[in-house]
Amino acid sequence: MSKYGDIQYLIDRPEPSEIFLRARHIAGSQLQDQFNANNQKSVNSSYDGFKWIKAELTYPSFDNLTFAFKNSIFSVVIELIDDKGSSFTRQQKDRLLKACEENNLIPCTFRLKFREKTDNFLGKLMGNKDQLDYELTPLEQGWNLFDARTNQRINPLNVASNEKTRMSKWELSNFAIQIVRNDLEKEGNDILSFCDLPEVNPQIWFKNKKGEVGWVIVKHIKNGNEKDYKEWVGLEDRSPQLKPYDGYFASVQIIPSVGWNGVTEFTSDLYRGDGMYVNYKGLERIYVS
Repeated sequence: MSKYGDIQYLIDRPEPSEIFLRARHIAGSQLQDQFNANNQKSVNSSYDGFKWIKAELTYPSFDNLTFAFKNSIFSVVIELIDDKGSSFTRQQKDRLLKACEENNLIPCTFRLKFREKTDNFLGKLMGNKDQLDYELTPLEQGWNLFDARTNQRINPLNVASNEKTRMSKWELSNFAIQIVRNDLEKEGNDILSFCDLPEVNPQIWFKNKKGEVGWVIVKHIKNGNEKDYKEWVGLEDRSPQLKPYDGYFASVQIIPSVGWNGVTEFTSDLYRGDGMYVNYKGLERIYVS
């Protein structure tokens, strides 16, 4: 069992509230507007400018949105505030700060004012069924980001770094999962859910063309001999909730393009923004239900 919860949550995850989904949409749209405004001025290559690292909703997770600029990565939690306080709990803050410290991310909150409406009854009585019972308003225009450590405003244009920075364990895991997800979808499968926390297994649940559900363990490897699938055979015995579904293993080797001489083993560090090659040979079945 992971510290983030039981493994079965990856397929039977709790449904997010309407308010949270709406708040997340507002945050993502406002940040995308900032990306668009600044990228028009700064993008010179595929590695320049603002870009999303994670815009999909995942569970469990330490943040709600993740984006990059230069060699910095910003980890964002949606924070609702009203007269009574904030939705950003101490437990959530501790989890965010710990993950960001371990993976060299900048912890942020995107703040929205939440207000319940008291005058919506008449509107609904008159037939306006779409009228919301609440209002969500970003605390500020522009970036509206606040440092979760200091509570100070963050402008990514001012704090992002060009310093050469190694990719963290979380980044490599996230990228490896993205490679496998894209391949599964290309083959006509539906992704049911995924999780990019390295310590949570499996990472992906999917449904194939026959309607059969399966799970996938995804691991980033440095060389072709690392993380053999045999290490994961029998996982279903330790997690019985996996037994009704077929299980697979996927290893993804990510190799920096600079200085690679074509050998199968490569132990150099990977750095943010560098070009890279991907060595992925598909799924290996490790369990038949």
